[in-house]
Amino acid sequence: MRSQEIGLQLKGVGKSFGSVRVVQDLDLEVVQGEFVVLLGESGCGKSTTLRMIAGLDEVSEGQIFIKGRDVTQVAPMARDIAMVFQNYALYPHMDVAQNMSFALELAGVNPADISKRVVDAATILNIGHLLKRKPKELSGGQRQRVAIGRCIVREPSVFLFDEPLSNLDAKLRAHMRTELAILHERLGKTTIYVTHDQVEAMTLASRIVIFDKGRIQQVGTPSEVFNQPANLFVAGFIGMPSMNLLDGVVQSDGGNLVLKGPGFAFPLGQSVARDKPLIAGVRPQTLQLASGPGMLQLQVDVVEYLGMESLLVGKLVGASEGRVTAVVPGQRADLLRQTVNLAMDPAALHLFDKASGQRVRV
Repeated sequence: MRSQEIGLQLKGVGKSFGSVRVVQDLDLEVVQGEFVVLLGESGCGKSTTLRMIAGLDEVSEGQIFIKGRDVTQVAPMARDIAMVFQNYALYPHMDVAQNMSFALELAGVNPADISKRVVDAATILNIGHLLKRKPKELSGGQRQRVAIGRCIVREPSVFLFDEPLSNLDAKLRAHMRTELAILHERLGKTTIYVTHDQVEAMTLASRIVIFDKGRIQQVGTPSEVFNQPANLFVAGFIGMPSMNLLDGVVQSDGGNLVLKGPGFAFPLGQSVARDKPLIAGVRPQTLQLASGPGMLQLQVDVVEYLGMESLLVGKLVGASEGRVTAVVPGQRADLLRQTVNLAMDPAALHLFDKASGQRVRV
């Protein structure tokens, strides 16, 4: 972050289409220079939120402020924002330079200034050699760079990105993630980025805003949402493979509190009420093969080899349903259809109230 000045603020923002509320009670402050990612499943309201910030969708309730100015009823062109769309939205009859300069020409910017801004942006994005080409002559990654360049030349207060990498192949997507991170570090602009891709969110964001059913579930750094998920939705959504979620009840065992369930028993501290139904969250990466008795016994039904590690997927001994995943080093095809003992550090356990779904231990 380059400053503690608020670059963007949402106050009680909501959006309804007829009687259907698709976004509800959004409150969010984005510090100037932050890279904030709106993350969630399809239909959760993140793109609608971005469109309201851009002025492309009207706000049903609440207010939007950019650098302290209320822009709720301000036209998109007057909001001091620039947006990169999923489908690039380039003019096919214009070359790269014309696409990048068109908005500035409409705004009456001096031609010499336009030319300088276009050349500067093209240099930053390494597309100076493409300025005379038409969009049809460009690859997907090159088109995306042009769309980003069109935003850079406008020198906005806020950049908005709507799933800009979703049309690219996996290798190019990874490359463009790196380029976007470098670009943000160089320009230091307030950036709001919408995606359903966890990798993009975790690698790019200063903070992540996790959406579900039109509401914000958690706002935090990548480390915070991964290591301290606020509720069961966030716990199950963040992380690949997904967190294992196991039903259990707190019981006393020899004077110690233990969370017991079908096929497992996790020792706890003294801060959780007895007989309280909880859900234990266990990251697959925290489970380790144990040479002796472990906290879990796993009947391995599937081994997925990923190169440096293997995913062991199966059922717990003593459990009638549900699957558990563990991540272990190396190629472990030898464990297929075997029963293995798994251990973990109890400090890595996440606990959630079964009734409310909220986190009960940090």
